[in-house]
Amino acid sequence: MVDANKRDEVITKKILGEIDDINKFIDKMAEDDFYNDVKTQKAVVMSLINIGELSKSFSDAFIDSHDKIPWKKVQAMRNVAAHKYETVDMQIVWDTIQVSVAELKKELNTNVPDLGHMM
Repeated sequence: MVDANKRDEVITKKILGEIDDINKFIDKMAEDDFYNDVKTQKAVVMSLINIGELSKSFSDAFIDSHDKIPWKKVQAMRNVAAHKYETVDMQIVWDTIQVSVAELKKELNTNVPDLGHMM
């Protein structure tokens, strides 16, 4: 059986990989360009779904020790994107990737000492 700390580390690396993908998808993209690029929207939303799904696999100890991260909101975004895609507001997605995703990356890198090098 995999140790909970090791599992949390693997999940964290996967989430950071999804964040890196999002950043690549929108690299040098203006907000209006994002709204007009359905392919990028779908790619970003898929990464947000993956982040939300992965976040459900953290140990309770990891979740408790990273209480600055709004886990319920991360998972709620995933649920809306996965089950009600047609209602997803791309302005909220854009705002999320500009602010919340960057904060999530910083928080994961800051609070997981072994991963600080992944910034």
